[in-house]
Amino acid sequence: MKKIIFAALSVVSMTVSAQQVPISEYVEVVELPNMNKNQIFNSSKIWIAKSFKSSNSVVQYEDAATGTIVGKGNMQFPCQGTWNCMARKDDLLAFTIKVDTKDNKARISFNDMTVKINTKGTTKFVPTGQEIQTVTEKDNEVIQTGLKGIVQDFKKGIQGESSSTDW
Repeated sequence: MKKIIFAALSVVSMTVSAQQVPISEYVEVVELPNMNKNQIFNSSKIWIAKSFKSSNSVVQYEDAATGTIVGKGNMQFPCQGTWNCMARKDDLLAFTIKVDTKDNKARISFNDMTVKINTKGTTKFVPTGQEIQTVTEKDNEVIQTGLKGIVQDFKKGIQGESSSTDW
């Protein structure tokens, strides 16, 4: 009987302690037909100003000649499912975002990612503001999906910005 209980507990503990992996970098190239590098660069700056609370503190570097913008940002930790969202409600995903522009396209890169846990201190079981750079494989997939959503928002914002200049 003791062996059965021990075996059952071993299986449960193995499933609970899922393997941790580094948070994967995410890169996507966005096609923006009929827009030159300068238009995409300027529209990207406007999108950053609209998408982040303070674009001045987000943008760390910008160079119109190379078409590059680098910034530091964060977002609510993307979650899936009721329990995961309840557990992650006060977590943030901090990242470096880089936008490289050239005629008809932009490359958006996210790297240097860190999850800031329990940022509001509402859970007494987890230290406030702990930062981690490894997550479960499932959380890594969820993060990638969240970043893909930001890129889709970027694409809509840039295309909307280019059409709003015709007034």
